[in-house]
Amino acid sequence: MRTQTKPGSRLKRRQVRGNPHLQEHIHDPYRARAKQKGPARCTGCGATYVHGRWRWQGVMPPAPATTVCPACRRIKDRYPAGEIIVSGSFVAAHGDEIEGVIRNTADQEASAHPLHRIMRLARRKRAITATTTDVHLPHRIGHALKDAFGGTLATHYDDAGYYARATWERDA
Repeated sequence: MRTQTKPGSRLKRRQVRGNPHLQEHIHDPYRARAKQKGPARCTGCGATYVHGRWRWQGVMPPAPATTVCPACRRIKDRYPAGEIIVSGSFVAAHGDEIEGVIRNTADQEASAHPLHRIMRLARRKRAITATTTDVHLPHRIGHALKDAFGGTLATHYDDAGYYARATWERDA
């Protein structure tokens, strides 16, 4: 359906926000069905749930409820939401630098978003694999690697579930 406009005026388009590959009807199995009542603190990592959001917060109201955040539950269940696979001959020569970029990017993301963390980082001769607790973190790490070292980046979001896979590759 087209909207009627006056002659000479421009059509305004609605800005699409978020990731177009992730549909709203796809739900994270670790996301709470309803918001918790009152503040709570995660017993695993110390993140606090206040006003509908998980955050790192030093000051906490007295006698908060204790719970386990979705990221800690994912880590305990070994059920990642995403992974990034770094491969190529460049990895063999610069593995420590690449691993540093991965960790620094994950630390920056986790400082603002407590639920976005690396679950496991595995290193082999020509590949590094990192699993994450969030679908957006592999994409961000991949872009940080591409900005720092070049190479090629491919990202795939699973349409049937809450999972993302990013692959970054560079040879020599």
